[in-house]
Amino acid sequence: MTKILSENRVVDYQFNSDLDFNSIRSLVRDFSKFNKLDTDLILQKNSDSRKVKKLFVFDMDSTLIYQEVIELIAAYAGVEDKVAEITTAAMNGEIDFKQSLAARVKLLKGIDSSIWEDLKLKIQITNGAYELTKGLKKMGCKLAVLSGGFQPLADYVANELKLDYAFANNLQTMIDPSGGKQIFSGITYGEVVDGNRKADLLKQIADENSISYDDAVAVGDGANDLKMMSVAGWGIAWNAKPKVQELAPCSLNSKSLKDIFYILGYDDNEIKSLLE
Repeated sequence: MTKILSENRVVDYQFNSDLDFNSIRSLVRDFSKFNKLDTDLILQKNSDSRKVKKLFVFDMDSTLIYQEVIELIAAYAGVEDKVAEITTAAMNGEIDFKQSLAARVKLLKGIDSSIWEDLKLKIQITNGAYELTKGLKKMGCKLAVLSGGFQPLADYVANELKLDYAFANNLQTMIDPSGGKQIFSGITYGEVVDGNRKADLLKQIADENSISYDDAVAVGDGANDLKMMSVAGWGIAWNAKPKVQELAPCSLNSKSLKDIFYILGYDDNEIKSLLE
């Protein structure tokens, strides 16, 4: 059965097969790669729960927002290139996230800790995020941001998008010996929100709300998002790093997060109704 979800953009095609799901997915990915298709082919098991998800968890940096927050902070100390290099390696899964975070945070030592309000003015919410979260809330979903970034800005983004939960890392501060103001000490405090922690937080939120993990969806772009995708019933690699696209349940390379509605099986008219 074929259904047009968006004219000239998105087609939902349902079929039966004697092959197991992983074999079909492997064939689809090989076909897409071999033919160098500039199209996202997303394979899912058809079920009644496809449209009725109950929990969405999102990465923040380069997912709900366009920027990498730690690189914005690094610009205040002129070390953004060094930080960006480490960030890229971490998101590609080339180095351990905790080690990469410690190395990057160390470079932030001495920066005035009052920069959060300035940074909020620089944050750019990803196109379609407002519409997506509005529609998901209307569907009754619980929403969370689980970020390897920092709590003050995760709280800000959660407030902007009306999310239910926000978890991120915390930067320790100290008194500047030379001026008496609060500055970053170059270390974090509390439990680091890495890939394992994101997966645990997804479980925690689901359990608190009596939601089956199968009814959860995880969205992110980095290697540290893969574990929460494996826990959730479905995972979406959003404009992700190559390794993440290869390992995630599906990839969406799009200009609008609102396109996630298509993955859930909604057509343009249904999406319009959700957002009214």
